[in-house]
Amino acid sequence: PTIDRQSTTPFHLKLFYRLNNYHHLSDFAPQSSSSSYGSHYNGPTSGPNAIRTRSPPPSTTTNTLPSHLQIYTWQSCTLRELSQLLTSALPNLLPDPPIGTRLCFRLIYPDTKGAATMGPDARGRYLAKELGSVVVGPRGGSSYGNEGDEETQGGGKGIRIQGNDAEKTLQEARFVIGDYVDCAVLPPLEDGSVAPPVNAGRG
Repeated sequence: PTIDRQSTTPFHLKLFYRLNNYHHLSDFAPQSSSSSYGSHYNGPTSGPNAIRTRSPPPSTTTNTLPSHLQIYTWQSCTLRELSQLLTSALPNLLPDPPIGTRLCFRLIYPDTKGAATMGPDARGRYLAKELGSVVVGPRGGSSYGNEGDEETQGGGKGIRIQGNDAEKTLQEARFVIGDYVDCAVLPPLEDGSVAPPVNAGRG
């Protein structure tokens, strides 16, 4: 169904980015840190002979996420729009010159099925699904590397975002609010050709 952006409230999305590869899936899992209470005491900690000089503080869970942009968007957001937002907000993320850079996108989502079947051991695990990729081409010129010719300006560098996946939307990928999007920025190869897409299963 068509989404009316004038009447539909946008949602919050974390767009992660990394040079040359995707992030490891473990980078998105919350890290548990426990207290060192009792590490220097070998006596009993319970029963009538227990010795407690202080109460153990509760364990804490931290979630230090990798570098990302926080944006508000809609289910109709395309990979072209995500690329434009990323290159406009972080123009130095692209090499100079940027022509021939490939931006690969994948969906990061929690392993809800694993959590249901495996119990607490599967909580905090994430899975990945390929969304597609686009290529940075010269603005107003011919398509680069025989890719599609979807055009937009990004990063203020006179570039356009092109590729057969440029118009793919979050809705088509069955994005659920709370999922993440991870972007791998792949500079051109040494011979100037476009790098192949990254396998979404890596990391």
